[in-house]
Amino acid sequence: VRFQAQEQIPMPLDQAVLEHQVVGGVADGEGGQPQVDVVVVAARRDMVTQFVEPLRRAGLEPVGIDLSAFAMIRALAGIVAPAEAATEVLGEGQAPADPPPRPDDAVLYCNVGDVMNLAVARGRSCLFTRVSMVGMEAMTGRLTAEGGLVPEHAAQWLTHVGVDRPLEEIEGDPETVTRARRVLEEGVHSLVDEMRLSLDYYGAQEGAVPVGQIVLCGPGSAIPGLARVMESGVSLPIVAARPPAFAGYADDAAARLTLAYGLALEN
Repeated sequence: VRFQAQEQIPMPLDQAVLEHQVVGGVADGEGGQPQVDVVVVAARRDMVTQFVEPLRRAGLEPVGIDLSAFAMIRALAGIVAPAEAATEVLGEGQAPADPPPRPDDAVLYCNVGDVMNLAVARGRSCLFTRVSMVGMEAMTGRLTAEGGLVPEHAAQWLTHVGVDRPLEEIEGDPETVTRARRVLEEGVHSLVDEMRLSLDYYGAQEGAVPVGQIVLCGPGSAIPGLARVMESGVSLPIVAARPPAFAGYADDAAARLTLAYGLALEN
């Protein structure tokens, strides 16, 4: 794994913390050799150290550092929805009326937070992950600067306005409502572009499992209409999903807590 990783990882391996996981493979055919599919995760050692050392100085002994992508998959794996329910939120006691995606298909999980965290998985096996700097922080920052708002209020305005209702039906200062809608529409285009880029890059890899569905989580997924608009841009069914354990929570709270829930499952 280390020999092959040196060709793929954009850093010297003596400066990296490297872990791997076997996620599949094929048996040897007639006259051929067996193949093993491996996902490799690497991080710069100094980046890991800045998290670990404060814990050790506090007298604690960390047993591992989890990846946000893995937490997202743990929290949402097994939650599926038909294409027609792309704007719905699935929770405890709800089940799709139509057949779910084929078992062999992969799922793209997307946490829309300050940044956008993406992970392609088949079942609970992570096949690909990427972090994009495009996310809610950029949209909130723009609305803060243009509207003279504090970041917290800007985020609330984005969720209040959404992208699913005509502007004249939305309560609040018309100028702020119009500005928030413009920021959202331009931000969604950026999210879709980044999602397409990730799907294209993943799909170009040898032996890539086809992606049949996209699952959204994170604060941005609570914005009304976001899943529907993004779905039209990527031509794949998209659903905003929440862990069944959050069935009694308000949607925006459940959206924010999904990653934390996945991290807690590992511990």
